[in-house]
Amino acid sequence: MKIIKSRTRILLGLIIIVVASATLPAIKKSIEIHSETRKWNEKWADRVEAVSKANLEEFAHAKKVPANVKQDLSLSLADSPWVIDSHITIQEGVTLSIEPGVEIFIAPRADIQVYGRIIALGEAARKIRFQAYSGNKADSWAGLFIRSDEPSEFKNVDFEGSEYGARLVFATASWDHCTFKNVREICSGYKSDLTFNSCLFDYRGYSGGGNINVMKFYKGFAQIEDSDFFCPDSDYKVDGIDADYVSHAIIRGNRFFGGKCENSDAIDVGHGSHNVMIENNLIVGFVDKGISVGEKAEVFVTNNVIVNCAIGVGVKDSARATITKTIFYQNGYAVKAYEKVSGLGGGSVELDNSTIVLSQKAPVEADARSSVIITNTLCDSQLLPGRNNSQGTPEFEDVINYNFNFKSI
Repeated sequence: MKIIKSRTRILLGLIIIVVASATLPAIKKSIEIHSETRKWNEKWADRVEAVSKANLEEFAHAKKVPANVKQDLSLSLADSPWVIDSHITIQEGVTLSIEPGVEIFIAPRADIQVYGRIIALGEAARKIRFQAYSGNKADSWAGLFIRSDEPSEFKNVDFEGSEYGARLVFATASWDHCTFKNVREICSGYKSDLTFNSCLFDYRGYSGGGNINVMKFYKGFAQIEDSDFFCPDSDYKVDGIDADYVSHAIIRGNRFFGGKCENSDAIDVGHGSHNVMIENNLIVGFVDKGISVGEKAEVFVTNNVIVNCAIGVGVKDSARATITKTIFYQNGYAVKAYEKVSGLGGGSVELDNSTIVLSQKAPVEADARSSVIITNTLCDSQLLPGRNNSQGTPEFEDVINYNFNFKSI
């Protein structure tokens, strides 16, 4: 009898351990979602007062989106324009669908919190528009806050005049052929899966300030392809893509154009991020780095063109970069490896089958705590140390229009 009781206790103990092991991740996720939600709501705590003071006369007869969307709802083109005049919530399991051509005007500091999903599938000739009441910065709406793994989809959608395009927490969403103008931060993803394809991120007319990450990813997965980033000629800092603790990311076929923003990078990868593929991008005119890699991150840089940056690729603080088939043109340094924070160590770079032309300071530089291995690389100013490197001046098809196909060597 004692043996049976003992075995029963052991079995119960094992069951409790198994249940606890299965439950703890869910509890942790719930706590993190609650914490991020609290931060968001605190940031927009004054939204109700701000909305109540908004001038709604222009949209007095427009169709209103209900504050609490409890069942599937379609915003029809026949009833457009629609108005969101307060904070709204799309409940879990509920889909808000938006027909092509619909315009949605959103009150100052109002936000859209998504526990279900949004399906906004516009067409090239009939785009969907999310926009503020006016072009005044004071009328900016807060943006989307998505907390659902039911995928939201946006295609041929214009976002205008908001503080955020979207903030995601444990969520999944995709944007295809979308445009973002006068949006302070396009996307911030916390442990989320995000994809952007053929989008336009345009800051050339943005009058804001402060430090801005066009996209900020923390853990999770990110894929950004065939999109255009235009940063402003302003005195505040704008980074294109900032990724920390990301386990997998693809940044492919994009075009990044910097302005005069001090300390700005096109792509900044740090804090142990790995499996980050950066390929087939054009990066032009960033005051700091085209690609910055730090804090033990690891990236693969393939077939990019990096033009007129202070540092083409900067690798620091125990980070690693493998660079192949990349053209560096008229940068301060094409590649620089160094220790930025004392005690964290230098950077490690393998540079292969690449081309370096018109470096303003030096083609490659590495401090005493860093290493750079160079192979099969052409440089105009010197024969770089390493295996099968060469010196010469290549001719490109059309530098002015960023066509860096070789004419001859």
